[in-house]
Amino acid sequence: MKLLIQRELRLHLKGFLICTAICSALSLYLIALIPSMGASLQEIMDLKFPEKLQAAFGMKGLDFAQPMHAYSIMFSYLYLTYGIYAASLFAGIVAKEFTEKTAEYLFSLPAKRIHLLLAKLGVATSYLTAAILVTYLVAVIGFGTLIDDEVDPMPLLFMAIAYWLGAMFLGFASFLLSAFYVKSRLAVGLVMGAYLLQVLTSQPEGGLDFLKYFSPFDWFKGSEIVQENGLSWIYCTIALIGITAFAILGLRRFLNKDVLV
Repeated sequence: MKLLIQRELRLHLKGFLICTAICSALSLYLIALIPSMGASLQEIMDLKFPEKLQAAFGMKGLDFAQPMHAYSIMFSYLYLTYGIYAASLFAGIVAKEFTEKTAEYLFSLPAKRIHLLLAKLGVATSYLTAAILVTYLVAVIGFGTLIDDEVDPMPLLFMAIAYWLGAMFLGFASFLLSAFYVKSRLAVGLVMGAYLLQVLTSQPEGGLDFLKYFSPFDWFKGSEIVQENGLSWIYCTIALIGITAFAILGLRRFLNKDVLV
């Protein structure tokens, strides 16, 4: 089991480093810009993004003169990046054993199949959690060193929790999907479909408000997090229920899956 975990950590290290580097660099870059551009960001946003698009990206009602409000415009981009990373990682962590014809060898190891599957999912969860944690710490350090004004760091923590819940939901949804369709590109399509659904439900005249419960990108938005300094317990509950359900269903499918497929 130890060798399996070490193997998975090594195989997925590159993806973890790339995701962490991109998110941390984007986060730190925006924080560095806030002192010089924070007050003028609203004019830039109004020029670049129509009001409806601002609402879709979670920028509605923000006061860009406040550093945390200005930083929250990065939330949507980081959320999408983590979602794509999680979906790709969870979709391939087990399914690749079937596409590469190594499942028969894997499940012949002297360990129960459930333990092998849980070890793989543990690696995926650990890497996703670590990527979000590193970006969170970079943001905290960035605000502490680059922003002169004293800023409440709690919204950063709530953003990190939102990233984790949303990405885990998408990750385990992709894991379940991979139990039936082993092609991992479907997982990215799932994420982009959920993101598009969020854009549609953000349009006030669309009449599609009921669909917001089906897209994790609609559950958490940077503007709402910094304004309310918290997360919706309803959406957090939905996310946790979804994660649990997808994990159980995916595991049951893989436990009964024919390794000779």
